[in-house]
Amino acid sequence: MSARKRLLLATVAVTLVVASCGALSTPGSTVPASSASPPPGTLGEQRSDDASITVAVSWLSGAALLVTMDTHSVDLDGFDLQALARLRLDQGSWVTPSGWDAPKGGHHRVGTLTFASLDTVSVEKATVLELELRDIGVPLRTLRWARP
Repeated sequence: MSARKRLLLATVAVTLVVASCGALSTPGSTVPASSASPPPGTLGEQRSDDASITVAVSWLSGAALLVTMDTHSVDLDGFDLQALARLRLDQGSWVTPSGWDAPKGGHHRVGTLTFASLDTVSVEKATVLELELRDIGVPLRTLRWARP
């Protein structure tokens, strides 16, 4: 490989690493991604930044969530959210996921967490939705959405 190609590849690699590091927030407690309230009928993204792992969750539709995990310190492929997550609506009973569809990604992982036992109408009518994630860098992360 020529020196010019090696330099180009190294530049691209450094750019990708710097860009992905900039996407991570500083560690802290669970906070909403934005202080602005989401439009009526929609739910905003929630984030948890702890133990060098950032978890961002947003609702896709009905009882399906988009989960993004990012880190530079551990391999995220070992975290099976189908076994580590649970959800409840309006302080009701906790429900476990029916599926976790996420390709392996090492330090960056994106997937869909689904709850087949919840119907879309119940999710859309709920005023408080809570998602708990266990043992992802810390014993417990709680993400909470509240509708006005």
